[in-house]
Amino acid sequence: MRTTYTNLRKLTARQETVPFVLLVAVLIISMIISENFRDLGFLLRTSTRYMELSLTALSMTLIVVAGMIDLSVPSIMCCSATIAALAYHGGLPMGLAMLCGLLTGVLCGVLNGALVAYLRLPAMIVTIGTMNLIRGISQILIGDKGVGGLPAWFNGIDKRLVFQAGNVRFSVTILTFLIATAVFYLALHRTSFGRMVFSIGSNEQAAIHSGVNTRLIKMILFVLSGFIASIAGLATMSRLLLVRYDMNLNMEIEVVIMVLLGGADINGGRGSIIGTFVAVILVIILKTGLITAHITSDAQMAVMGLILLVSIIIPNINTLVQELKDK
Repeated sequence: MRTTYTNLRKLTARQETVPFVLLVAVLIISMIISENFRDLGFLLRTSTRYMELSLTALSMTLIVVAGMIDLSVPSIMCCSATIAALAYHGGLPMGLAMLCGLLTGVLCGVLNGALVAYLRLPAMIVTIGTMNLIRGISQILIGDKGVGGLPAWFNGIDKRLVFQAGNVRFSVTILTFLIATAVFYLALHRTSFGRMVFSIGSNEQAAIHSGVNTRLIKMILFVLSGFIASIAGLATMSRLLLVRYDMNLNMEIEVVIMVLLGGADINGGRGSIIGTFVAVILVIILKTGLITAHITSDAQMAVMGLILLVSIIIPNINTLVQELKDK
């Protein structure tokens, strides 16, 4: 009995266990609500509109593991797309315009990294400020109107199929997310860079004393976050066929939810790319199921919050029980 309890305790303590169990439960309920959820092709088709935010959740995982947060990601997505669209309409070829958009994301990441890593300002306060600053720049540049009229080859990237087997279709955005997941997994869990990220989140002072250049690592993380956000922004503009200043407005909470649902600790030192991947699938199926059940957007946010609380509480039950025993 004790062995069974010990194994169960170890299992519930794993970062990926809770989101995986929640995923199975949500999938079963969704299958009961609609037979469409038994169709992999349907799940892949509905996933395409969430792939951009899912991509940014991967880079956000590294930042959270390091004990920080980046709330400016959706604003960077919008600003990068804005600069690319304006550059194209200003006479640049779309390829160079996209490069301008990517450079915009990198520069935004440099700004965040400089303020957090070198001026040692709190990441949450910094990125709340840059979130509004960068969003405001987009609104100043394009106003309340959308900017479209982009070349045909650029539009609809979410509908470009890489391969198809029956009604199961893998689009460019889905394949990009899968490849990015593998790359981020290797970077965080199989390299010395990843070990340094974990060490910063666990104990930054100890990491400094052990020779880790914490400032450089933080800068790299924010630049990477800005770069990934710019890619996601361009993909969103391609899917929507235009860019508006309010594109992905207030979506930063959804990105954070994906990361925390995956088992990452907001205080740093803990996180998993696999957990984030499972949480992304969970959020996609949950939101699709809620929409299918005609649940209002306000109620959807309440359900997301409840799921997040459950995923945070369950792994900490073991710690609470042990503390009560010690008393």
